[in-house]
Amino acid sequence: MENNDKTKWINTVLSGLSELEGSQAKIVLEKCGRECFNSSGNLEKIKKLHDDTEDKYNIDLLFNLYKEKLYQNRPNLQKENGVIYLKYEACACGMVTQGGVTDPFLCNCTIGYTKQIFETLFGRPVRVELIRSVLNGDGICEQKISIPDE
Repeated sequence: MENNDKTKWINTVLSGLSELEGSQAKIVLEKCGRECFNSSGNLEKIKKLHDDTEDKYNIDLLFNLYKEKLYQNRPNLQKENGVIYLKYEACACGMVTQGGVTDPFLCNCTIGYTKQIFETLFGRPVRVELIRSVLNGDGICEQKISIPDE
């Protein structure tokens, strides 16, 4: 299958999934995002950071260590009033940047990707909300990551 055919196929699948009722299609894409992160080579780095941190329940400490040691203090990752915001000027997904995938339903994949990062870092579930996305016509991708009380 040629790249253009694959792109059309993926966009068609995403379009069809977006028309399904309920949350099952979003859950499938979140699982894809988690697997994408797991195969990126960064899972072990975050696990090690978490495991090497003495106070594994200190969210602020874990966040600051992650931002400094693994995220190189880039300004697009911020924590304000207990909520984490992740912003990108452009879509970072290779299927979009290199593959021409354009269906905004793909953004559910990045939600899973982000959940995997922060659930691994904090050792507990997080909520990720897509606030804005380039594929939805916004000029920026922005996610809100919150940590529910245990």
